[in-house]
Amino acid sequence: MKIELESGAWMRGEPLVDGEGGFGTVYEVQAVDGSSAVAKFVPKAPGAERELLIGDSLRAAEFRNIVPVIDRGEHEDFWVLVMPRADKSLAQHLEESHAPLGLSEVVSILSDIATALSDIDGAVVHRDLKPQNVLLLDGTWCVADFGIARYAEATTADDTRKFSLTPPYGAPEQWRSERATSATDIYAFGVIAFQLLSGTLPFDGPDPASYREQHLTANPPPLTTGTARLRILIEECLYKAPQTRPNATNVLARLATAAEEPSRPGLSRLAQVSHAEVQRRAQSHAHEVEQREESERRAQIFAAAEQSFGSFSQPLLQAIEDNAPTATIEVGADRGKMRFVAELSGAKLGVSRPQPSPAWQGPFDVIAFANIEVNLGDRNRMGWEGRSHSLWFCDAHEQGRFAWYETAFMGSPFSSGHHSVEPFSCSPAEGEVAFQNVIGTMQLAWPVEELDRADPTEFLDRWIGWFADAAEQRLARPSRMPDKQPSGSWRRG
Repeated sequence: MKIELESGAWMRGEPLVDGEGGFGTVYEVQAVDGSSAVAKFVPKAPGAERELLIGDSLRAAEFRNIVPVIDRGEHEDFWVLVMPRADKSLAQHLEESHAPLGLSEVVSILSDIATALSDIDGAVVHRDLKPQNVLLLDGTWCVADFGIARYAEATTADDTRKFSLTPPYGAPEQWRSERATSATDIYAFGVIAFQLLSGTLPFDGPDPASYREQHLTANPPPLTTGTARLRILIEECLYKAPQTRPNATNVLARLATAAEEPSRPGLSRLAQVSHAEVQRRAQSHAHEVEQREESERRAQIFAAAEQSFGSFSQPLLQAIEDNAPTATIEVGADRGKMRFVAELSGAKLGVSRPQPSPAWQGPFDVIAFANIEVNLGDRNRMGWEGRSHSLWFCDAHEQGRFAWYETAFMGSPFSSGHHSVEPFSCSPAEGEVAFQNVIGTMQLAWPVEELDRADPTEFLDRWIGWFADAAEQRLARPSRMPDKQPSGSWRRG
């Protein structure tokens, strides 16, 4: 097939073996004079102009160790980039070697790549640096597909852009869908350097979700080969925080002596101290990222808890309004802490608003908690005022499946004190002891039961019935405790 481009005509041959690229297909092409090259056919995509793909930013001769574009143009529904045919890719070289590379070869390859990154620093960000995009051309390892990476970034929708990265080499900021910078390329460079020196990747996935967690929070295993200078440089490139990674110029300068061990005791000790500081900072940042991820996760689940809470609290309020028009109802009582409080003949029924739950040491995860209470008022002479139950948004039955659950507590026979409200509600932190195999100050008085949001009839009838009994002064302390057998009603971890 003949294709006409800016600088001339080319005959397109067959696709190259492994010629499928992340954003196009590679073919062998031949010019009129018989010279051969390769052409990458990139599908035209909405949202990106031709200049973004094949712009002038990388044409200048001062950019070293970058695979040049010989010709360019359009063919049918594709942009076409013609480039020299390389001897092989770094990925192929690693596969052929079947073992970690020697120190001098590692430093030589990394220096070639760092030269390219240093020259284009501030001009363009690659965004997808990996061994497949590093090609051996005339004895030098050169970086390819700068324009392709920019084009891919611009033509991928915001909600799917993070999945256009290559998981083993994706920087933490890419997994968080943040803006890629030159530090993003340095992180990928660090992954490649780790791979060249050790023969393995710093993180082994194997699936995107695992790669995401590892790149965001895990520390790479310690390198055991190479010099202290090179190991420390690679570790710094793999810092989680982009602003703490060295820039490409600094990396290139340090590679000049990376194959040498410090020859003086003072320098050796300094390198060891620096190495320890690298690990301390990495651990500290990983912990911060892990905490931030957990905080965001809990905030998202809490939003679902608030949204779903109304599926049983609102029908309860509506039932009271429809069936007890003489009841006084205050919505947002107690400065908004209560969802509502209804009063009838001195008796009160109240439902609180959900509150976020801090992490606790119980057998399951609790995200939010609230309570519901029926109170007799001041008319009971036996010191018992009523009962309240806890409402917890948690995964008490199946790990990771969150729903609203009802439970209640009672005082332990081994504890002193009198509870004017029993069974009673409490926060997860207060109720933690009831789920432990120890003799504590309280026990469960009600099983951990999931509320049926689709049909909350049993829950509504029970509490409305207790409210009616309280209004008629018939509500009494349970004759025995626990009020309902709780054994086996929650998972053990």
